[in-house]
Amino acid sequence: MNNQRAIDRLTKHLEWGWSEETVAAIETGIHALKETQWIPVSERLPKKPEIDGDSDGYIVQTRRVAQPFIGYWDGREWTDEEVDVVDEVIAWMPLPQPYREGE
Repeated sequence: MNNQRAIDRLTKHLEWGWSEETVAAIETGIHALKETQWIPVSERLPKKPEIDGDSDGYIVQTRRVAQPFIGYWDGREWTDEEVDVVDEVIAWMPLPQPYREGE
């Protein structure tokens, strides 16, 4: 089962009238699955950063590099850590939240 099928199934389960605690757990699962899902650039690009000239970091996959890496989107183009333009990004996903001890 892929992430999208799992999201669809969990969403359907929300209609069953579970307790608030169970609904919260299902919604957390849906959110986690969405955050770990690749988004093809052919479907959509990230939102443009709110501050002009700023850029947001994402995990990106390109056609020419086998290993995903962090890329930055400024609303017009992708760049890497050295601020070099990154060509042929085919998919992206949000960066995970930083680890916080005790969570």
